Amino acid sequence: MELKIPRKKTYCKWKPISFLSLIDPNTKISGYFNGFSVLVQNTAIMKELHTKGCFGKANLSRSYPSHQNSTEIIRKRVYDRRKTWGLNNKEKKKIIVVPDSDSEDDYFNNLKSEYCIDTSSLKEVLALSLEEAYFLHAINCLNIYQQEELLNGKSVWTLFTKTDKYFSQNYVVYQYFRFKNWIVKPGIKFGGDYLLYKDGPAFYHASYLVIIDVLDQKTLQRNHNMVRRSMEATNMIALNRLCETVGKELLICQILWPEEITTLEFQNLNKITINEVVMRRWILSENRELKS
Repeated sequence: MELKIPRKKTYCKWKPISFLSLIDPNTKISGYFNGFSVLVQNTAIMKELHTKGCFGKANLSRSYPSHQNSTEIIRKRVYDRRKTWGLNNKEKKKIIVVPDSDSEDDYFNNLKSEYCIDTSSLKEVLALSLEEAYFLHAINCLNIYQQEELLNGKSVWTLFTKTDKYFSQNYVVYQYFRFKNWIVKPGIKFGGDYLLYKDGPAFYHASYLVIIDVLDQKTLQRNHNMVRRSMEATNMIALNRLCETVGKELLICQILWPEEITTLEFQNLNKITINEVVMRRWILSENRELKS
């Protein structure tokens, strides 16, 4: 079976850089756990993480964290429309001038409170998923803090496992594909667990939509308590047709879970086996053997 060649994007102003260039024993990145993700606040580090491995998602930018120094460019018709909206707002507002006096006269009878958004406090941060954060922590690139307390590897694993009960199996798959040189991003947009990109979303379209399935290593029976979704045939066919529509392939990542492991720890990851199954719709006209 031939696999589809990744579709390259027509225009990109960057070049792909491996995440291995992030590893520096002298300097480590600081990230702060906020309850569901790990935030990186340094602007230069944010851009470096996105450039070298496409880690994280900026909260005020679509992809590359560029909100701080971005110049708004709009079309003339948009500018004219905004100008019209501004001219239509001709409502006069009262102001109160308080004299320089210590008298107890009531100068504030006509004062009405008004809420205004202070944009000066809006600062862009980079949010790392739990899997991304632990991966960077495991390769000695990231220090993770919780309420100013530096966490060690075991504490981080325990914290993330309590935050997301599917974290351990998600991380196994994330690390597996990261070490195979794929860029791994969330696949919730298409109803899956992960999307796999060659070099990154800026360079190629996603090649695979990954869904995670957990099976017993001996019996190959599905562990329904450790999977997010139903693996019924109707659901899989619908998901596969969706992948065909958006030009991707459906990849089922089967985690073969040892019976003796009840609680997975980072030290036990080498005992986990992963199988890859590509699901495709069988079309008779394309697979019929032509006989002369």
